Amino acid sequence: MLYIFYIGGIYNINVIYTMLYTILRKTFYISILVLIFSGIANAQISGQLFRDGTEYPGAKIYILNGTEKSTADFDGNFYLKLPKSEKTFDLVINLNQGFDPSDFKELEVIIKNIKVTDSTKIDLGKIRLPVYKSISIEEFNELDVMDKKQCLPIKHYANLLGYDYTNNLSDDYILLNCSGENKITDFEFDEVEKTVCVEWLTLNSCE
Repeated sequence: MLYIFYIGGIYNINVIYTMLYTILRKTFYISILVLIFSGIANAQISGQLFRDGTEYPGAKIYILNGTEKSTADFDGNFYLKLPKSEKTFDLVINLNQGFDPSDFKELEVIIKNIKVTDSTKIDLGKIRLPVYKSISIEEFNELDVMDKKQCLPIKHYANLLGYDYTNNLSDDYILLNCSGENKITDFEFDEVEKTVCVEWLTLNSCE
């Protein structure tokens, strides 16, 4: 058995190894906890998407001009880590579920000027997404040629029920995360780009 002699007595070398192992193991666990909590402290935004009363999966959520991206899961839930370098950013919710945009351009909801800190956690809650205006077959027939190109047929099996007119929204207001009777009327709809833009301050004040 090996011993180390020092002025006050002797140490068993096995005891020293045990002490060092214990110290290193505790240091390792502390390092893991630091990494976990530093990840938790990262700013993030989350929510659940709904459209026409049902969960909306497959939407793409990302930071405008950034690299952070997420996709809504089967239940419409999304979680997105926010960039540490940016304190103000625009959040894009692209409703395209995989269709070719050259055939059909879905709406994009852009929430502008969201302000965060390094540890901000934003839960948007349930977000009720806007939809295009539905028109009847008779209304479609009254449109000019250019407007007809902005319409998408609504079918049930082989039966034509009407059209979605992509130059207009279904209402002159949007709901997003508003509750009760609250509605958002202060927004911009670009019928060419198919974008719905709303300021974060407006959205954040809607409860």
